[in-house]
Amino acid sequence: MTWTAFNELSFYWTSWTLFEALWIGLLWTSRSRVPGRAVYWIRPARRVRRRACERRVDTLLHKLEQQGVPAQDRPDKEQLVDRWHRMVAGRCASVPLQLVPVLIAVAPILPLRPGPGGSSVTSLWMFAGIAMYGTVSIALMAADERAAAVSDPAGLVTARAALFLEGLLEEPEARRSQESAFDAHGKSFRRLCRALRIQARYLPRELPSAVGERVRQDTERMIAALTQVNEGYLFSEGPDREAAVGELARLVSGALRHSCRPRDSRDSPVVIGAHLLADVVVPDGTAGVAEEPLWNRLRSWTGWLVAAAALFTGAVVLPGGGAATDVLVLAGLFSVAAVFPPLRAVLERAAAGLSGSAQGRYVEPAADDGSAQSPEPASARATCPNCDEGSGVTGGSRTVG
Repeated sequence: MTWTAFNELSFYWTSWTLFEALWIGLLWTSRSRVPGRAVYWIRPARRVRRRACERRVDTLLHKLEQQGVPAQDRPDKEQLVDRWHRMVAGRCASVPLQLVPVLIAVAPILPLRPGPGGSSVTSLWMFAGIAMYGTVSIALMAADERAAAVSDPAGLVTARAALFLEGLLEEPEARRSQESAFDAHGKSFRRLCRALRIQARYLPRELPSAVGERVRQDTERMIAALTQVNEGYLFSEGPDREAAVGELARLVSGALRHSCRPRDSRDSPVVIGAHLLADVVVPDGTAGVAEEPLWNRLRSWTGWLVAAAALFTGAVVLPGGGAATDVLVLAGLFSVAAVFPPLRAVLERAAAGLSGSAQGRYVEPAADDGSAQSPEPASARATCPNCDEGSGVTGGSRTVG
């Protein structure tokens, strides 16, 4: 492939990606990224895989009934099917739109070969460009998922809670996952707790602060109850384990019942029934706030990495930099170390070793009586042509002139 064709494909990819980034940023800022809302404008899209979703919901509700979950704590079938199917349809429609520009840029370059004469510099640069395209597209997918979570946190809880209940109540022999059952359960539980905290943060954003604090407290109480019951489920056997499964299913089903309500008809910030949390102790309020928000960490990491790239570029471009090049490289390493703790630990140990060795080699110079009694004037030291600046010896034995 020639550079002309590669630049043309890069132009198309950049145009589409820029439009996509602006679109995601606009929906994120306006809190209007709701998966499935635009897809449901097309009537045929409403029926795609809806029967399968209905069968999954029927099976889930039947298993909840078998676990003894009361009817008032189970979600409504029509509301759950509609909300869950909207989320799945929105995800399936957005992924091709985000992958198309990458495929357009990558497909023609797959049979890329080294240039004539054995030169592969052009090929390496093209492959580096393709890797950058893929990285940017993956970052946009993550940003789109975050925008959807911020705009529709209750829908995120609906999807995560339904998947958690499916994995919890599914028979061991019916599981199709190749990973460990403990890994799958722990991953699903952490995702559910994270979705609940996102809902507590963004659901009451337009309501008074007192309402938001109440929602946050109820959410933390629910997470504390889920954690306690989940530990009983993991560390018990026999009847105790069955009781823990029933209690865990009842709590998650209560949260699912409130989160799957339609967005346009939801008029209450309640995230779970009060009777389900009657015996749960209120946490101290520090849970969930010790960790810095993901968006702040991403911005900080991006800033440090951009600074490191600028420093390394300056070290390469600077002609005959000498010591300046070493300083730029060292500053770039410290910028990267701000993001990667292992590199930061290595640099700290190296700095500690250098400082310790320097202190071990330092010998305090002996005091000279003559210099102590009659120190040399500063003007004489500055104008002395025969002075040894690095000797550290001063005294009356040196003459000026």
